[in-house]
Amino acid sequence: MEGGFSWKRAFILAGACIALVIGSGFATGQELVQYFTAYGLGGLLVVVTFALIFIYYNLSFARVGSEQHYEVGNDVFRYYCGKYLGTFFDYYSTIFCYMSFFVMVGGAASTLQQGFGLPVWVGGVLVAAIVVAIVSLGLSKLVDIIGVIGPLKIAFFIVIGAIVLGMDWPQLPEGLEAIATNQLAGATADEGIVKAGENWLIAGLSYAGFVLLWFASFMTLLGAKNNRRSLNVGIVLATVVICAAIVIIYFAQVANINTGHGDLFVWNAPIPNLILADKVWPPLSYVYAVVVFIGICATAVPLLYNPVARFAKEGTPRFRLLAIGLGVAGLIIGLFVPYRTLVNTVYVINGYIGALLLIFMVVRSVRDFLARRNKAADESTADSLD
Repeated sequence: MEGGFSWKRAFILAGACIALVIGSGFATGQELVQYFTAYGLGGLLVVVTFALIFIYYNLSFARVGSEQHYEVGNDVFRYYCGKYLGTFFDYYSTIFCYMSFFVMVGGAASTLQQGFGLPVWVGGVLVAAIVVAIVSLGLSKLVDIIGVIGPLKIAFFIVIGAIVLGMDWPQLPEGLEAIATNQLAGATADEGIVKAGENWLIAGLSYAGFVLLWFASFMTLLGAKNNRRSLNVGIVLATVVICAAIVIIYFAQVANINTGHGDLFVWNAPIPNLILADKVWPPLSYVYAVVVFIGICATAVPLLYNPVARFAKEGTPRFRLLAIGLGVAGLIIGLFVPYRTLVNTVYVINGYIGALLLIFMVVRSVRDFLARRNKAADESTADSLD
């Protein structure tokens, strides 16, 4: 474990948390449309649900990592769920992180295609090559790299969202009405915004749930290798920044829900945030596409690292070969499945599995709390008898 509390380390760890959440779905805006914008003002309740759960489980993973000093982060699943269910979640989370890597490849490909008109394989190949190279450097370098990228990219997204919202906030009532009544530009009778769930609560649980599976192993390892207070402060800082970014950008999307070009609008575009960037200044959409691409790379790194580290020891030839093999396989899958389908299928379904894990975490937390309280009571009784 590294030394005492450090604000510098707390900010780097916060940046790493931000980088993992602000992936292709967030940066492109596709994830925000499905989880927040589609619910109108109900999206605020999605944000609150996500924030509370996000802080809870990340602080919990950090605590377990600090106390248990696991060498393999996925051991945290056995801590919360026992041997058999823990083993299931262990392998399932590994598979899910790898599936999420497919989404990153698809997001990179769609971003460069919509932003620059490049063939889809260009973005996919670039992100896969960059991610494999960084994964091969190991966890410490990984955290340092994405810990710097995370704050920079979210600051850029917040600025763009704030400018658009400042320009178009009078259109919010109109946008909310269009969403509520399904009066969407270019939509046929049977079309509408793709939603993550039937209501805001399900969407909030799903959003927190799919991110939970990303963070379980990663945060447990960070807990084992960093000062606990630095990590806890980093988690809280990251949550505040992420939620602020969500609210600003999703309100900007609501105000521009029927803004678009040709047959692509904010509600149905693969990369809706490029439309927002274009409103600020048309050439800015090109800059935005580059920043989104960099952001996708930062998020994709730990998603590929998790399955590689699960089956090979870091720093070995096997580790590097597995990184290359899984990187190439993920590239192929990510290029051949439509991006919106990847986001809706991989994130939403796996979000429910993550919500199930959350139940086991709460049960274990309650049991641990009662055990500590009973122990303290027994010690107090023993002291009084003495």
